[in-house]
Amino acid sequence: MKTPPQPKILLRNTNSSVFEKAKSLGLTDLQAKLVANRINQTEDLEYIVFPKLKNLQNPNQLYGAKKAAGIIADAIQSDGLIVLATDYDTDGVTSAWVARTALIEHFDVPESRIQQIIGERKSGYGITEEVVERILELQQSVSLVISADQGSSDEARIARLKSHGIQVCVTDHHQIPLEGVPESAVCTVNPQQPECDYDKTVAGCFVIFLVMTQVRQELIQRNVLSANSPTLKNLLMNVALGTVADSVSLQSPNNRAVVLAGLQQINQLNSPAWQAMRQLNNNNHQDFDAEFLGFQVATRINAASRVSDVTTAYRFLTAKSLEEAQYYLQQLDTDNLNRREQQNSMLLQASEIADNLYQPGRYSLAIKMQGNAGIQGIIASRIGEKYGIPTVAMTELEDGYLAGSGRGIVPNIDLREAFQSIENNRPGIFKSMGGHAGAAGCMIQQIDFEIFQEEFEAAIQKQIGEEPPYPFVETDGELQPWQLTPQLIDEINALQPFGRAWPSPCFAGKFAIDAVRVIGKTRTHLSFKLVSEHQQHINAVYFNALNDASEEIPFAVGDQIKIAFQPSLNHFMNQTTLQLRILTAQLM
Repeated sequence: MKTPPQPKILLRNTNSSVFEKAKSLGLTDLQAKLVANRINQTEDLEYIVFPKLKNLQNPNQLYGAKKAAGIIADAIQSDGLIVLATDYDTDGVTSAWVARTALIEHFDVPESRIQQIIGERKSGYGITEEVVERILELQQSVSLVISADQGSSDEARIARLKSHGIQVCVTDHHQIPLEGVPESAVCTVNPQQPECDYDKTVAGCFVIFLVMTQVRQELIQRNVLSANSPTLKNLLMNVALGTVADSVSLQSPNNRAVVLAGLQQINQLNSPAWQAMRQLNNNNHQDFDAEFLGFQVATRINAASRVSDVTTAYRFLTAKSLEEAQYYLQQLDTDNLNRREQQNSMLLQASEIADNLYQPGRYSLAIKMQGNAGIQGIIASRIGEKYGIPTVAMTELEDGYLAGSGRGIVPNIDLREAFQSIENNRPGIFKSMGGHAGAAGCMIQQIDFEIFQEEFEAAIQKQIGEEPPYPFVETDGELQPWQLTPQLIDEINALQPFGRAWPSPCFAGKFAIDAVRVIGKTRTHLSFKLVSEHQQHINAVYFNALNDASEEIPFAVGDQIKIAFQPSLNHFMNQTTLQLRILTAQLM
């Protein structure tokens, strides 16, 4: 087995102008440095550091939103079905929840007139033929289909619905295909359109939320709703969930504001779903934060479509009682455990393949394996992070095709552009493709896999340049001894929410090992007792430090190590202490 390259520990650059401006806003030296390590311009700095809903970009700048509001209002005032066609991931499921809740609870549409059709992962992304068939099989007449978190690349299927007299209003946030938005749609709302001046980093659930706020205004103008009807602010709790889960930029003032406001609502525990989640996992008696949404909630919701039935996740969010929410959450938890088992098996398979493929100087990895197509995105992330290069993981389907999920891994890589470059060189190679710069999916014929490998390598090399990528961990520097206390967490948390483009603080340090042992069910995690250069004793944990349970611990008592770590709190025996979460450790 080849040894993957050891991650380099790099120091983030600090922008001096941003540091001074951050200090003028009342931040501590450490907080100002963290901000200046993440931003290169002072514009909108106050809105980023102190996100507020009142500073949200005006929905009027979302191109097509007013037109969509009129179309949806017409459908509300009709007597036909309103079909919500959404994606199967957390962004899609929360989009369905946002639209349904707005229509029923705010606009008084009878529940019998709302039909949710959430796509199935096995059928592929978007308004697929399977989704079209489900719509055409509906017994009642359809006034309007509203897509959310999908639709921009689905002209052929939308045209088919149009041919049956069914209107489709597209709301989405994915990149627009070269041929443009679907001509057969009555309206397309997508900030990626060149005519749109709205923030292009928002998630699909945020787009449908903004559209529904415009619908509210339209209904007020039509005297269907009173001017003092409740706003849709209560919908932000699950807009926050979908936004975090879709890994959109949390440097965006808009995304930061809705996530922060949504977390405040979530932590009030007024929803049966969030009450049930609190009982299942109380987050060590701390408030739920963005990291919790991403790693504890979104993983369970995504597990439903990966190994079972996505409607379980939707029913969990829409549960009307705590007992109902607990029932569906238990199913999601079971699905997640099943997903982990399948993931571990597929990861072993993928690791062997990647080890054989990888060579120093390589720019990308495309691996073909067998297993659940719903898990390949996770595999692409884990393998890509291990080697520090863009990775596409593909699984074999029964019809001679491969379904693939890619992760960019490297900053400034655009996977969607790479796929388009492949299509330009090899017209027709993709049965389907789509996604974002950092995460994209595709489907190709199995006989074209080696061609795809070569073209993907060339496309990534073209974007990166002459120097191949390598794994690295960026840090915010070293901490002073007096900073290594539980109070450090409060100082850091004032800058939440953390996520993509606004990463959780990470620091570097040199320590001696006082003790080390294997922990966890998988026997792949390590627990350390460390001693700093200033003779401070501190505990640390290193998750997935070993490839498997048979691997020997590569560290010994007395070793001097340099680590990159994230500080966290450890609650034990009514005591709270600082604990380091090691991201990489290197012998000195």
